[in-house]
Amino acid sequence: MMPPLVRVSDLGLYLRCPRLIYFDGIEGLPRRIDASHILLRSLILSISRGADLEAILQASLRQLEQELPLVYDVNAGELTLACRQLESSIADLAEAYSPFLDILLPCEVEVDLRSLKLGLSGRLDRLVIGAEVPSLVRTGAAPQEGAWKRDRLQLAGYALLLGEQCGRKIDRGLVEYPRSGAVREVEIHGVDRARALRIRDRIRQIKEGTLPDRPERANCDHCPAQERCSTRSSLASKFF
Repeated sequence: MMPPLVRVSDLGLYLRCPRLIYFDGIEGLPRRIDASHILLRSLILSISRGADLEAILQASLRQLEQELPLVYDVNAGELTLACRQLESSIADLAEAYSPFLDILLPCEVEVDLRSLKLGLSGRLDRLVIGAEVPSLVRTGAAPQEGAWKRDRLQLAGYALLLGEQCGRKIDRGLVEYPRSGAVREVEIHGVDRARALRIRDRIRQIKEGTLPDRPERANCDHCPAQERCSTRSSLASKFF
């Protein structure tokens, strides 16, 4: 029997804290729908070629304000506020993204990828057609240079999936940080692909019921599994 596929998004969750994989597998972690996150991501994935990128984004924003409540269970007030805030940043977004259109387009968005051989699956934000370059859209701030470790690891996971699909190694990817007006090119090395596969194996073990140790530097503030994690640690200390 083939082991279940590991989601590429779980590679990033593992880096945040391996215990999140464990508790997500037991009961599922609560996932709050953030209107501003969904809106910005959807807007950036809607970019297209045209003489006036700012006008294109303005039109997309108006359309998303009407359509997102039909797709997601978002709070209407939060969405309206997010739209007004983002509306004031459209000009800056258009200026920031204009130089990158040639490396981002043409593209497919929200591309589903899976491989039984690799034991991985995921939904890629953007796939640049022709060059077969994977691109991730991240709504948080960009690091001073390059990409965050979690983003590099997930890019490696998608590179493995794309590489199997097109029959060659994918050695570069992109990470888009629209809040920072940055599109970062990332070289994907063999060590990145190997690490993604090692973490895939650890995730499988955790999902089979192995509770991992809590990392010494784990950031437990606002963790969705904080209560369950503390309870489990307290019970363990009584027996050992």
